[in-house]
Amino acid sequence: MSFVQILSAFRLYGADVLILAFGVTLATSLLKKTVMKTLDKKVFVFLPFALGFVFYAVYRMIATASIAPLSTEFLHTLESGFGCGCAATLYYVVYEQFLRGKFRIDPLSPLLECVPEARRQEAAKALYEGAKDLGEEEMRKYFVENLTTYADPPMSEEELLMTAELLTEYMLSLKKT
Repeated sequence: MSFVQILSAFRLYGADVLILAFGVTLATSLLKKTVMKTLDKKVFVFLPFALGFVFYAVYRMIATASIAPLSTEFLHTLESGFGCGCAATLYYVVYEQFLRGKFRIDPLSPLLECVPEARRQEAAKALYEGAKDLGEEEMRKYFVENLTTYADPPMSEEELLMTAELLTEYMLSLKKT
């Protein structure tokens, strides 16, 4: 699906549906990562539509101050709730296709001030990948041996040991979470 096709699909829905769909997308993502993380992935195909109906029904009941959206206007509520689910799914597709991973920072990048900016991301990725499966002592040795490859200007022995210790402690804290 191209970006133009996605934008034309968004044009079909009203502003209220699009705003509610954003809430549905956030709620679905939150549920997916917390309460429902052990459920089968197939549930998440239908969840935006169910939440879209609930969100839109609650919105319309508050807006009209009645239960008409669930009785006499049920088909309109069902249609707009389905639209919320569709738009929420499109939001997710846009995120996955165009945004995810573009703004990702390697976890070690902020700690590698000793590495020139041009090589920092490369160094962070290589150091992270090389150390992620090591034990504490092996990890410390790995950082001491490999930091000198990327550091510019060269670090003193004390700076090298302190940076290796910092990276080791940080990596160990990442493993705990």
